Amino acid sequence: MPAFIKKHNIGLHRFDFAITLIIISILVTVLLYSVNRIQTNIQKLTHEAELNNIRLAIAESWVHKHAIHESVNVQDLVNTNPMRFINERPSNYIGEKSVKPSGLYSIWYFDTLKKQLVYVYSNHAEARYILTNTASKTRASLLSTGGLDLVLIANQ
Repeated sequence: MPAFIKKHNIGLHRFDFAITLIIISILVTVLLYSVNRIQTNIQKLTHEAELNNIRLAIAESWVHKHAIHESVNVQDLVNTNPMRFINERPSNYIGEKSVKPSGLYSIWYFDTLKKQLVYVYSNHAEARYILTNTASKTRASLLSTGGLDLVLIANQ
């Protein structure tokens, strides 16, 4: 076989290898993007499930107090830490804090200065909630009971 044909074949193999690496790189990039998006969606679902569990626990506490004929003044409970009313707190609840904990993500804490329950996502974003009286509101979550609900604060 002539030498120029061998050199031509070697060049084709290198070109094929480079194209293969480019295609694999593109596929890996798309895969990593999809995994990241799925992880974000799972975290949002977990956050929503924990939020609904907290709302149910608040409702359970309110119903229990009424069942034993204990008076409940909703106005006294507004802007307080809702975690105080529930027996089983989420495992990622770290307590009452006056400053945002650094380096911790996917956690709940109660901001004592702003009187808000805060969830910190892994991308540093926060969702802030206040315990409020829904009697004067036009909307409430389906899990609100006795005029109490955790309401998301928009545009912080």
